[in-house]
Amino acid sequence: MKRKTIKKSYVKAYHNWKIQTKMFFAFVIGVVIPIWGIISISYNINANNMTRQINELAVQNLRQMAERVKLTLDTYNTILLQINADDEVIEYIGRYNSNEPNSKAVAYNYINNRLKQYNHSDLGMRSISIISNEGGPVIYDYQTGSAVSNVWRGLNIYEQAPYLNAKDKVGIILTPTEKYDDNGKPVYLFHLSKQIFDLNDLNKGAIGTAIISIDSSILNTICSEGERGAGEVSHRIHFIVDPTGRVVSYPNLDFNGYQMDAEKDIEALVQSSGYFEKQDMVVNAYVDQTTGWTYYNVYDKDYVLKDVKRSQSIYVIMGFIGLLFAGGLITIAVKQIDKSIKNVVKGMEQVQEGNLEVVVPVESEDEIGHIAQTFNIMTTKVKDLIEAVKIATDKQKNAEIRALEAQINPHFLYNTLDSINWMAIEKDEYEISTMIRNLGVILRYSVNKSNQMVTIEGVVDWLEKYLSLQKMRFNNVFEWVLNIEEETKQVKIHKLLLQPFVENTIIHGFKGIEQGGVLHIDILMSKTRKTIQIIIEDNGHGMSKEQVDLYNNIEEMIKDKQEGIGVQNAFSRMYMYYGNKASWNVKSIPDMGTVIVLELPFEEV
Repeated sequence: MKRKTIKKSYVKAYHNWKIQTKMFFAFVIGVVIPIWGIISISYNINANNMTRQINELAVQNLRQMAERVKLTLDTYNTILLQINADDEVIEYIGRYNSNEPNSKAVAYNYINNRLKQYNHSDLGMRSISIISNEGGPVIYDYQTGSAVSNVWRGLNIYEQAPYLNAKDKVGIILTPTEKYDDNGKPVYLFHLSKQIFDLNDLNKGAIGTAIISIDSSILNTICSEGERGAGEVSHRIHFIVDPTGRVVSYPNLDFNGYQMDAEKDIEALVQSSGYFEKQDMVVNAYVDQTTGWTYYNVYDKDYVLKDVKRSQSIYVIMGFIGLLFAGGLITIAVKQIDKSIKNVVKGMEQVQEGNLEVVVPVESEDEIGHIAQTFNIMTTKVKDLIEAVKIATDKQKNAEIRALEAQINPHFLYNTLDSINWMAIEKDEYEISTMIRNLGVILRYSVNKSNQMVTIEGVVDWLEKYLSLQKMRFNNVFEWVLNIEEETKQVKIHKLLLQPFVENTIIHGFKGIEQGGVLHIDILMSKTRKTIQIIIEDNGHGMSKEQVDLYNNIEEMIKDKQEGIGVQNAFSRMYMYYGNKASWNVKSIPDMGTVIVLELPFEEV
């Protein structure tokens, strides 16, 4: 009996443990020692060390590769400099630019024969082209041994990138690999270009351009050195990409000259080219500051770490035994936690459905029991807070609307104008009296229930009076046109929404002009037939880009800055009345005009 009592006390103590204590106990005994200690530490250290060493070697290899490429490019650069320093070539280019046929033919033959002497077929040179400014191109193709049959055949070399890139530039220009059609066969070439100057008379400027076209296979050869042995499957590749994202050299020739998308990363390029489609790859890069090219090394991480993974498998088997032991302990804890959590989740689901009367049973003193107890207290407080927030929200909204409308309340001005009107009549100033009376009608319209909904037809009637008064006030410096679709006339919108936009156009858009101002106001149904569009367009002064960006910034426009009845106030009212259902867009060009497009949801009478 005593033994049973002791057993029950231990069980009760276990149930009352904190969840953290339960999970820590199960984790240490069943997982940490056998699994983390054997597998994680040994595998991660070995894998990370091996990966780091391989990456360091890969970057060093890329650096050496870049040096070999630069040495090769220096050979081509030397040839370009030799051509530019050859006085006889310069002389005959000058003759070739002349309009004398015999002299031009002699110059062409001389330049062509001279180009033959620069052949470096072992360096992959396909052709050298001398493009004179006025005489046309002289091209010698080393592969065909012809000045006529060359890769530029059928192309206007004056419109090609190697020529255009070097134009108006002094140094040697490198044009990345591009694909060309060589008698129906694809050929991939990159080019070095340099403008030719007469060193004895630099004032003449450039007299032509020299272009060396090189087969990209020379770069592929450098990049593929030591990549794999005969009959072996490649587990690594090297390639080159220029600063614009164009592939300069790639093991798969079809990707030479390929322009990568801005959003496409290197791994996606490698997979799309058929390499390492399913493997976990590692990418190393080295940027050559001289050419701007980026040299990439990509290798199959799984293949490199295969020995480490083999050792890992042994550790996994050992760890699995320990995991079985830990699983038993964890299961006990999880069942207890699962039961408590289910009770809490069930209560939460009922609250989600709107039942705030639910009470979750508290069966233990651990964290889950504390959560259940807190949840019960929370549901009671939430129920009270929901009602309080609802009341407070309604009060806040009404207060904000009244505060906004108070900014544009013209009561005092209307009463003053009424007094002035009678003074004008007494002094026989009837024209002034008419203007004041019309203004009084407008103000009375504004004062009377300014928060109510009115029809578009009523808004248009008020706008006509308002625009007539403003036109008279500004000495007829502008005309106005109202275009209202018949379907919109019975649509309801909030009163006085349009007045700030129209007033802003007249005061600021037409400020300082003497005549010719035109104000268009169009009100029409949107394409969806669920909203109306109000377009306010003028040919006034326009606005700066900064001001337009400010007006199109919703967060700035809906702030309560208390700056009167301007456009900001109108945008704020729109957002308060309609929320995200309303939208606006402002476009403006300085000295040409402004267009404001308002889109509002509507209610029909």
